Amino acid sequence: MSRRPDRPRAGRSALAAARAASLVVAVVTLLAASTAAAQGGALTLRVGAPLGAISPDAITGFNFGLSMPVALHLDEFGALGLRSLRFPPGNDADDKPLTDDMAHALTLPWQLLGEPDLHVILNFFEGPEHAADVVRRFDELGLRVRWWAVGNEPDLYPQNRMDPSWTAEVYCERFREVRDAVRALVPDAVMTGPAVSGSRPSGLAYLREVLARCGDVIDVLTWHVYPTDGTWDDDAALATARSVGAEIREVRGWLTDPAANPLGFDRDIGLAITEFGLSWRTSMYRHLEDQTAALWLADALGQMATSGLDLGQYFALQSMGGHGLIDRGGWIRPTYHVYAMLAGFGGFAHAVEGADERLGAYAAVDGGTLRLLLVNRSHEDLEVTLVAPDLPATLTVATLDEAAFDLALDHDRAERPADLPVPVPARSVVTIRAER
Repeated sequence: MSRRPDRPRAGRSALAAARAASLVVAVVTLLAASTAAAQGGALTLRVGAPLGAISPDAITGFNFGLSMPVALHLDEFGALGLRSLRFPPGNDADDKPLTDDMAHALTLPWQLLGEPDLHVILNFFEGPEHAADVVRRFDELGLRVRWWAVGNEPDLYPQNRMDPSWTAEVYCERFREVRDAVRALVPDAVMTGPAVSGSRPSGLAYLREVLARCGDVIDVLTWHVYPTDGTWDDDAALATARSVGAEIREVRGWLTDPAANPLGFDRDIGLAITEFGLSWRTSMYRHLEDQTAALWLADALGQMATSGLDLGQYFALQSMGGHGLIDRGGWIRPTYHVYAMLAGFGGFAHAVEGADERLGAYAAVDGGTLRLLLVNRSHEDLEVTLVAPDLPATLTVATLDEAAFDLALDHDRAERPADLPVPVPARSVVTIRAER
């Protein structure tokens, strides 16, 4: 799907008309599902054993910058269950000092967004005295900071700063200095780092070296995921989503390994992906605001939620070139709808049996509510029959696919009998909610 910066947001009357027209699409979808069953596109999914608790912060955080006009979209952002903001976003954190004016300017949008927990990045190059000044200023303004980070993507300092002396050893030395300055003011401050870039394999190699050198002082180990530059083939780009869960499991294994984490293998260290997206190239909108980006995001979020990640913060909340859920013109991108569809996806992760390589399938049970996230990675229509204890008579189904989005600029919502298969169109994101 190509970018449409000049398309206006649909008004209420336009959306009403579009929803009426979507009845036609629903009929076509049902016919397609019947065809899918005849062609081997029918799957039976069984909700299995619990895998563990889902962190409430795993898929509810975003990077935020002062250029984002959130006041124009408070209803939209209010529907996401947003819990945390990382500030300043990305390279902004190290490119300029975090000033008093910036802290003041953050106060109003933070309040408008419901005062979510803040993850503040302390400028690496300004050092510990500046960090202490920032801590004092945020405290004076009543800005609630839950995590303090030291620097952003230090593995790229040698090339971006044209100075090879910025090594992992130097990063850990500075981290300790800044941590001491912060802890002198906030004794229980949670310190995060090093937020390495999406470069592979070099980013993970740097991450491992930092853990080996300062695993005794890092409270949350952080890294970024940007597998492509926006130029890849759609299917090849989408396939990279499946590496997210593998990276989480790999890094978690380091934490308790004395060889990988000799100074902190017996500590309880959290894991966070503090920037992620299908493409790192901000100036290229392809694979950041299209259906492929939405599919990748849904698949990645499913793995982040069910693999035990403690904190996830998408890049970005709004309007930074191709990055963001809503652009400056008010265009609400498909990626926004992925987050809207996943609002409330929490509780305990459960295994899902019966999916194949075409379908990403993730389940969460929270009290009496079962939620499933399905990502059809393929170009064929599928349909799924759900098997789970105590299913209600009716399921609530939301569907985001290219045809429905182009028609209504929204995801589709429907009630379906639990004893009938649920259509999962080609290249779509589907959520199922069962109130048991």
